[in-house]
Amino acid sequence: SIPYLMKMTSKAKLVTTRRGVKMAQVFYHVPTERIRIVDDNEIIDLGGKTLHFIEAPMLHWPETMFTYLEEDHILFPCDFFGSHLAMGVYSDEIEDIVIHAQRYWGEIMMPFRTMAKKALEKLENLEIRMIAPSHGPIHRNPKPILDAYRRWAYGETKMKTTIIYVSMWGSSEKMVNQMAETLASEGIEVVVYNLTSADLGDIAKDLVDSRAIVLGAPTVLGGAHPLAIYASYLVRALYPPIRFVVLLSSYGWGAAAVKQMQEILDPLKVEVVGTLEVNGPPTEENIKQIVEIGKLLAGRIKGVS
Repeated sequence: SIPYLMKMTSKAKLVTTRRGVKMAQVFYHVPTERIRIVDDNEIIDLGGKTLHFIEAPMLHWPETMFTYLEEDHILFPCDFFGSHLAMGVYSDEIEDIVIHAQRYWGEIMMPFRTMAKKALEKLENLEIRMIAPSHGPIHRNPKPILDAYRRWAYGETKMKTTIIYVSMWGSSEKMVNQMAETLASEGIEVVVYNLTSADLGDIAKDLVDSRAIVLGAPTVLGGAHPLAIYASYLVRALYPPIRFVVLLSSYGWGAAAVKQMQEILDPLKVEVVGTLEVNGPPTEENIKQIVEIGKLLAGRIKGVS
């Protein structure tokens, strides 16, 4: 829309941050003389309507800024407080809007929690009566989404584990199923995703408030199953507030999956509560080992205040 608007209104200027200048020139070829740079907390008076600009870098682009319309107490936060929805104008008309917003947070904003906290602090002294993001519905009652974003930005988690797995001959599936059963019996909320059919956006949603993850996968051609590698990388890239991880694997003639998944996840600096690799289908002894690891993981999860 920027090139179209700039063409239709020849006297208009594009208002952006210093970082936004290059973006506007690279992506939209906006001439320098038609760009106005604003700094953090700068104000433009339009004559009865006052625009207050708030820099919010990396939420989720480098040049992102919020615009607060002072007279009407409306916040235009760009992608922040958004959701991937095209149904209804207002969030209070949509069932489970916070769940939709949680998925959006997990997919888009979760890697930038540090920047999100800084942005939320900048909003504390503003009287916000409405939030109009660039994605999804308008929040005319902003409290639910503000409260949710504070929880997510500060990494509040539940007694919850997300289990992500792929299985070729059923062995890894048996292992994760036993883990899910053990955790549930210990009072832990469990969500399970089979990577052959799972929606990655749903996985991202559940990573937002999970305290632990369990990854299960077989060894294939000397490494972890490709879907497990992808999932491990996704978890690392999204940077969820998880505290604990368990890695389970089965193999035919050479074990390699656990080592590879652990190497991918290592930058997260989370506690590896347990790992187990079994040759072929899990035996009764292996099942006992999984139960022990599951109980240990449940204890770790419950021990977080």
